[in-house]
Amino acid sequence: MAKKHTKHKSTRLSAERVKELLRADYEPGRQDKCKLAVYRNKIRPITGISERTFWRYMNEIEAEQEKPIDDPNQLKLF
Repeated sequence: MAKKHTKHKSTRLSAERVKELLRADYEPGRQDKCKLAVYRNKIRPITGISERTFWRYMNEIEAEQEKPIDDPNQLKLF
């Protein structure tokens, strides 16, 4: 199944808003500040998105961060 990328402006804005809320409260290594706890305590009451949508946004954000950087010095086959 191909991965879908968000095309709609409102969806991208919602994902950015969730990303900002998560960045403000998430602390790695703490159970009370893990991503799921932040979703349940902060994000869901504010945005009203489902847990599945939250994890979809997180996967899209991580995929954007892992994009390889094109090196102009790298030779290409095709």
